[in-house]
Amino acid sequence: MRNHKIDPARDTILITGAAGRIATGVRLGLRAAGWRHVRLTDARPVEDVGDNEEFCAADVSDRETYARLVKGASALVHLAGAGANYSLEHLFRINVRGLFDVFESARLGGVRRIVYASSNHTFGCYPITTQVTADMPVRPDSLYGAFKVYGEAVLRAYYERHDIRSVSLRIGTCFPLPIDQRSLSTWLSLPDAARLVDASLRHPDPGYLIVKGYSANSRLLHRDPNWQWLGYEPQDNAENHVDMLRAKGVDVDGPWEWKEHGGHWAHAPEPRVS
Repeated sequence: MRNHKIDPARDTILITGAAGRIATGVRLGLRAAGWRHVRLTDARPVEDVGDNEEFCAADVSDRETYARLVKGASALVHLAGAGANYSLEHLFRINVRGLFDVFESARLGGVRRIVYASSNHTFGCYPITTQVTADMPVRPDSLYGAFKVYGEAVLRAYYERHDIRSVSLRIGTCFPLPIDQRSLSTWLSLPDAARLVDASLRHPDPGYLIVKGYSANSRLLHRDPNWQWLGYEPQDNAENHVDMLRAKGVDVDGPWEWKEHGGHWAHAPEPRVS
């Protein structure tokens, strides 16, 4: 029987998008949590490589380099991705074709677990009054959200066909601080992002799992029932920063601004073609 456990003292994990905002917070948290063998990769340089880390620059399309990077790695934490502010071609190249290249490299290289930065925009068109769970049909609010659904679907196939365990994190608003009214519900602090990735790696056998990526916000509309089973215990609360938002002129006291979970994303223009 295949061993699905990932040992922070012995196993090697590979983190993509390592120079990014989320990955920087995750790396610090994993370092403090005792993960001793961490490989980092990004098309951009990573300056603050820790004693427990090694870095190799690579684009997500570089299958040859990724074949070397995944060699001997037990887990992949895929945080590389483009946001909706990019052109459609760039979004597709990174979030669809690039994701496929990285995932296939991991599968062929024997990676046993994948932790994937999905998004709450996979269900952003649901009314805000609807409690969305992972077993409900997806309702992406954008092509960005639809491409994130694609990543979840690939991981479902990997679980069914190739015995690869995975946790897809439907991440909300992941910044150092909340940025608007909506984020008082959807905020995921960087330390909590690290706690969520840590729990996703440590669980003995998550199977194929999808969880929401939020902090313990007082205005959180719907708590994820899988958090307790996964072992994720968020510590931060966007409400502690409400005065900061109020001072910036953000309406934090009025009714919810948007009728859908995805906020303005459900009505924003799609990315330009070129």
